Order: sequence, then structure tokens, then C-alpha cells
Amino acid sequence: MSLRRASIGRPRASARSGGELASLCVGVAAVGIAALGSAAASSLVAGLNGAAGPAVWWEWVAALGSAAWAGAALFYAFATFRTGHLLMAGVAVRAVAVAALVHLAGILIGLWRVPEDARYLDLTLAALLVLELSVIAVMGWQHNKALRTSFRASAGWKPSALAVIGTMFFVSIVVASVTTLGLAASTAGQLAVPHSGHGSHSPGGHLPANLEQLKHSGHHH
Repeated sequence: MSLRRASIGRPRASARSGGELASLCVGVAAVGIAALGSAAASSLVAGLNGAAGPAVWWEWVAALGSAAWAGAALFYAFATFRTGHLLMAGVAVRAVAVAALVHLAGILIGLWRVPEDARYLDLTLAALLVLELSVIAVMGWQHNKALRTSFRASAGWKPSALAVIGTMFFVSIVVASVTTLGLAASTAGQLAVPHSGHGSHSPGGHLPANLEQLKHSGHHH
């Protein structure tokens, strides 16, 4: 009976205790993951232009999986911003860990590809891996913090508005920097039109090299 009373009187670990900042970091990172997942899917689809053979099906599977992962990350980011706490944190961290392992495998395959001159570092997958590892780290830190504060009265601590704004600003800068690097390395980023190129060429002038590549990509079979 005494043990039961002690367990009743003891404050439980709550994932929402001081978790507003953690959920904010995870939500911003999930937006970056959604953007990079979409870019990775577009790169895979662009690489299938004119391709044929029995080994192409796995690239379609990878493209569809990447697009689905981007949609799931965007939905989770919206839900996190809406509720202010991490939803289904255990399931989410396992899903992110699986995705991180898949993207790590993709990076290693590119680095160890045969022949040697075909090897490359996929910066889009590398940026995805960085954001996914950061999400795992934040979720793990929040879980351990909830366990540490389960025996303390400070479990209900709320961050100030200044802390929330400062965290959002810092995290947004970091995530935007990583995401921009990954997007620039994707096919969509390589074919993007520079702002200085809008309206700078005459009707008879030359198009930028990336637009020439996009223009003639459909003529190669």
C-alpha cells in the first residue's frame, strides 16, 4: 500500500514538460527534411529519363518512398507546430532512425560505387542525414530530460517568449543552411534559374547552361 501511495504521489515523466523548445526544433527540422525529401525524389525521377531495364524498378520505389517520407515529415511538422509538443515520440524517433540508416546506406553506396570514376557524394542525402540525426538527438534529449525531471517540481516549467523566439531564429538559420546546401546539390537545384538571369537574355540570346540542359533533356533517349 505504501508503495502504491508513493507511486501515486510521485509526479510522472511528461514529454510535454519543458518540451515546447524541443518540439519547435523538431518541427523546423521536419520542414527541412520534407524539402530535401522532395528534392531527392525529383532527382531520382529525373535520373529515370529514358532509362530502361529490370533494375529501374528500385529507383521508382526509392523515388516514391522519398516522396512519401517528405509528406510524412511535413505532416508531422504541421502537427507539432499545431499542438506544441511531440506527437507519438517513440514511433517518430524509430521512423527517423530507419530513414537515417537508409540515407546513410545511399551515401555509402555512392562513395563505394564501381567503377571508381562513378563514385560521388550525394549532398542531398548527406543534408537529410544531418537533419535526421539532429531530430534523433533532440528527441533523445527531451526523453531523458522528462525522466530526469520526473522527481522534481520543475517538470511544469514553461519557456519564456524570448526563449521561444530565440530558439526559432537560431534553429531556422541552421536548418535553412543545411537544407539550402542539399537543395542546391539536387537536380531541381542545378536546374534552378538564378534571380539575376530573369529577363537578362534577349529573344535571340543564349539561355543559361542549366536551362539549355533542361531544354534538351527530353531529346536524349
